[in-house]
Amino acid sequence: MNQKAAALFHGVLQSGRHVQIKLLGDSITHGVGGTGFAQNGARINEKFARNPDGYCWARRFKEHLEANYDCTVINNGCNGIGLLYAAEHFEELVSPEDDLILCTLGTNNRHQVMSSGPKRTPQEQADRVYGFLLKLHDMLLASGKPVIFMANIPASRENEQDGEDYWRLIHMSDIRELYRKAAAERGFPLISMYDRFTEYCEENGIPVDELLCDGLHPNDRGYDVMFALLKKELGL
Repeated sequence: MNQKAAALFHGVLQSGRHVQIKLLGDSITHGVGGTGFAQNGARINEKFARNPDGYCWARRFKEHLEANYDCTVINNGCNGIGLLYAAEHFEELVSPEDDLILCTLGTNNRHQVMSSGPKRTPQEQADRVYGFLLKLHDMLLASGKPVIFMANIPASRENEQDGEDYWRLIHMSDIRELYRKAAAERGFPLISMYDRFTEYCEENGIPVDELLCDGLHPNDRGYDVMFALLKKELGL
């Protein structure tokens, strides 16, 4: 169990009133790769809609919490977004009614689109992403929203390579390290799903790719593992 994250999480859940928990994330929070994924729910903003029926960790997490605690869980995961998008669209994604934010972003901050200008070095990209992370944390602090950040799961070797129109400058392990650095500097709770997921695969003799549908997004079994690991980390 992650003592710091669990203490914050249960402190909110046991406040004696109905609370609202907001999930912020990218496609892995949105549920891409799970059976039945579809953006056919309520609008999140002009660009994105929710995935109410697709199988994913976020849906299982919502169902579990709402069945056992006096809370509402809202999934604002948006396919393809990164840390800067969340900061630039903060008021669309975070509402005054939110009592706790669980934020899982950074997967889409690993690359640079080739058409965006001269190729950055890995260090330049890492510095850029770190700035985005601190900016988002500053905005959450200013809004008075307690937050638990989560470093996302590992990707396949193939997914960590360059694509046709982008350079993969840093990797999921680098995103994990940036979160660790920020957590040490700022003191916020951090759950490293990257480490827990990797450990699970190693302990059970399962290749990471076996839990992914496309080298990045979990399949249904992978989402089950994420849900179980998150429950354990939060002491649920």
